[in-house]
Amino acid sequence: MKLHITKDMWIEDILEKFPRAQDFLSEKGIVCIMCGEPVWGTLHDQMDEKGFSDEEMDKIIFELNKFIKGSEKK
Repeated sequence: MKLHITKDMWIEDILEKFPRAQDFLSEKGIVCIMCGEPVWGTLHDQMDEKGFSDEEMDKIIFELNKFIKGSEKK
């Protein structure tokens, strides 16, 4: 069963299941790791804190899922 990332998922859960997501999210300016520990809160919380609009959030999540799907094939 494939897992689809949503904005309501906890950052820690995303990184546990998809460690490569950290690089993608960092490129978008979304902090996932501080002092070696996952940031607490949901993906939505982090994107909202950065001031992303709902449309931008949807686009980032779409791109993240596409990235994850592509990295699973490697």
